[in-house]
Amino acid sequence: MSSFLLAGMVGISLALLYFAVSAFYSSKIISSFKTTSVALALVGFIVRLTVLATILYGVSLVKAIHFQTTLISFAIGVTICLAWKAVQSYRKLGSLKTEPTKL
Repeated sequence: MSSFLLAGMVGISLALLYFAVSAFYSSKIISSFKTTSVALALVGFIVRLTVLATILYGVSLVKAIHFQTTLISFAIGVTICLAWKAVQSYRKLGSLKTEPTKL
């Protein structure tokens, strides 16, 4: 298997995993803790970035994986996930439109 193909698969897998954990953690925090949700979301973001940096450091030590391709495919994967989530949110909000009130 080519190092570029393997790096692409690792990057996309990390992006999907990062996005899934982010969405799951955010939804649990927002629904459970109303008053401290902002602080907990910030702490969760820092923890996720630290874990991601540790994983990427480990990937950078593996000679069979092209590291720059991993980073690019991760960035593309996260961007696609965010665009998909934005489209979903826009469709959900668009269906909730109410008629303007008349004065």
